[in-house]
Amino acid sequence: MLLALYGVFSFIGLGYLAKFLRMVGNKQSGILLGFLLNFALPAQIFNGIYHIELDFKLILILLTTLSCSLVGGTAMYFFAKRILKRESNTAVSMAFLSALGNTLFLGVPLVYGALGQEYSNKAILYDQICTAIPLAIFTPLIMSIGGKGIFTIRSVTMRLSSNPLFLALLIGLAFKFMPFSINDWIFVPIKQLGACATPVALFAIGVQISIGDIKTEWKNTFIVLFWGMIVVPTLVFMVIIITKVEFTDTWRMALLESAMPPLISSAAVIMRAGLNNKIAVSSIAFGIFISAITIPTWLWLSYL
Repeated sequence: MLLALYGVFSFIGLGYLAKFLRMVGNKQSGILLGFLLNFALPAQIFNGIYHIELDFKLILILLTTLSCSLVGGTAMYFFAKRILKRESNTAVSMAFLSALGNTLFLGVPLVYGALGQEYSNKAILYDQICTAIPLAIFTPLIMSIGGKGIFTIRSVTMRLSSNPLFLALLIGLAFKFMPFSINDWIFVPIKQLGACATPVALFAIGVQISIGDIKTEWKNTFIVLFWGMIVVPTLVFMVIIITKVEFTDTWRMALLESAMPPLISSAAVIMRAGLNNKIAVSSIAFGIFISAITIPTWLWLSYL
């Protein structure tokens, strides 16, 4: 895990340094993200989904963890609105940020470092079921709350059908259930392309970090991070303890993923919707640094 954290923060730091030294501008950043979202990540997802061992227990664990995240996000809204007396825009932003974590860019490499390749493949499936699909559903809803659109089933369907990552998931599943198998040599360039995903994604995170944003909205930021990185995984941990199921590595993968800092795409949605964008960028920037402490702690607790 410590080696994985070292690698993660090395690439993030390199991205931030490149931004600070003005070695990477908006044009280069756009090309980088285009390559990442349209080629590298879909290749990584396709390869991971095709080689994953699917079973009922895995799906049940993913749905259970998703339920904990949604319950946590809903509770965050009512806590911010009723107890903290925050404005509706701020309460919605806090709930959205605490419910969805950075389960792909950060989650997959950290799970790989903690549990290995088999469980990083499962983490890819976790990201699609517990983050990508909810994001596609909630984005039109958040936009409608901000007066920027209307929430419809069609808007959700259009968002999913145009998402290269979701399409890679569907294609991977389709080939997995074919009556024939794909030869290993076909996966050589796919694996090489997918191997670029993690360093490029972490570099892109570093480019987008703004340290100055951490100073703003620090109270709300603390609450969002505490809720998303402590309260939500605590719900998952309690489910495991109460149901007395065996604490397998699959459960550990789900626990670690549920404890990830806020999703970067959530900030983009909040900004587009005209909600509280300061708390969004602050939570993402500070959450990345906090994860260096909280993720190893949750991993340690899972072995007690």
